[in-house]
Amino acid sequence: MDQQQSPVYSLSVSGEVSTKSSSTRRNFHRRLRANLREALDRHQLGGRIVDRRDRIDIEKAGPTTPEVVRRVFGIQSVRTAYKVPGQGLDDLVDMGVALYGDRVPQRHFAVRPRRVGKRRPGSPGSTELACALGQALVDCGGQVDLNDPEIRVHVEIRPDAMLLFDNPLPTFGGLPLGTAGRGLALISGGFDSAVAAWRMMLRGMDLDFVLFSLAGWPQERSVREVLEILDGRWMAGSRSRLHVVDFRPVVARMRQQVHGSYWQVLLKRMMMHAADRIAGEIRAEALVTGEVIGQVSSQTLSNLRSITAHTRTPVLRPLAGLNKEEIVAAARRIGTFETCARSAEFCALDGGKPVTSCRPGRLDRQEARVGSELARMLAGERRIIEREVFTPVEPEESVELDHVPDGAAVIDLRREADFLEGSWPGAIHLDFDRAMEFAGNLPADRPYLLVCEFGLKSAFLAERMRRMGYRAWSLGGGAQRPERLLPHSDTSTVRTGAH
Repeated sequence: MDQQQSPVYSLSVSGEVSTKSSSTRRNFHRRLRANLREALDRHQLGGRIVDRRDRIDIEKAGPTTPEVVRRVFGIQSVRTAYKVPGQGLDDLVDMGVALYGDRVPQRHFAVRPRRVGKRRPGSPGSTELACALGQALVDCGGQVDLNDPEIRVHVEIRPDAMLLFDNPLPTFGGLPLGTAGRGLALISGGFDSAVAAWRMMLRGMDLDFVLFSLAGWPQERSVREVLEILDGRWMAGSRSRLHVVDFRPVVARMRQQVHGSYWQVLLKRMMMHAADRIAGEIRAEALVTGEVIGQVSSQTLSNLRSITAHTRTPVLRPLAGLNKEEIVAAARRIGTFETCARSAEFCALDGGKPVTSCRPGRLDRQEARVGSELARMLAGERRIIEREVFTPVEPEESVELDHVPDGAAVIDLRREADFLEGSWPGAIHLDFDRAMEFAGNLPADRPYLLVCEFGLKSAFLAERMRRMGYRAWSLGGGAQRPERLLPHSDTSTVRTGAH
């Protein structure tokens, strides 16, 4: 007899599912079966799913099935079970000895029988079965301990079969993904946002993700690597997408108009304005963030209140009461630690000591200098990446250059005063808002180099123009040293305010 032939993988459904009303339980089971089917299909494991109310069996599936399905939310435990060939007591004892005989010597064990359904006439009783199999394992060198056994020999007696179970493989429980509505998670590539998203998926919430990009492709690549891990391990049954909002114009405007001590708090409020718009468009019922009370200066209670003062969508902060060590430990468990650990910080905002207690009205006044409509407009310009292509693919060409391409027209997006103070021959001055409005009307017979103070607005506009079919680049790092753009460093041709 080959006890390894075609095992059954028996899944215990989360107790939270089992306690629901009958109609809710049926809906949860339906979603759970669909999620399991996707997980099996993605790993090409085949198998047949049989729903037994408090258990779900997977038959004729590949050997790595337990490791895959243990990461499907809504499952309490996974056990490999072996059907007993025949339905007699001797058949069960023979197979029990074959499975456990070499595990029990000098160890304490207990036989745990369980009957499911009506008893079939002539089938052994639970006590009779436990005594017979227990005695056979004692003969193999084991010692019975019903209170604290090292090995638990689980037996299930069904009307049509008897099964012996290996020890359960622990899982993560929770609710089936997709049974708790849809949320929008703000993700940055760091430890906190990934763990926060995972914790809400554990509670059955399907998520879209939004990245507020402050550093272009390197930051996007980092986030997509994290999402690739979450997707491959945890998101069976998800309908997730990544929304990429280029927030460099917001950063550039804040650096011009707002004192540095407010940058961190105001940036997060602007993100909330944009996230609010996206949530409304995709019908997300909540925003999810990785914020932790007091972890950084922008996450004091006062600042958090001010950040979300005008946010219409409810904000969930599943990590609010955790410390960093707990979050990092969770990142290790869910598999994102290594990727998040090598992700760089992309905030690029060093405005000095930030405010730690900012009232909503005071932040309103700072926001008025930037305008919330910019954040909402950028949300409308976002790119959407489907779950199937989370895997990052390097762009063919960088949008940034450190020189003027041959024959290129230079468009200076800086303030007029800065443009008049110093620019380069033939440069065209357009403020950012006008450039955004008229970019599509520019002649397409020449390349363009866009320049701004820090290289943020220019990179955003260059990428936008490329999507329109233009050949466009951004001056990397901004116009800190305009003379480096000139041929052969001919600084004598730099135009000044005396022109």
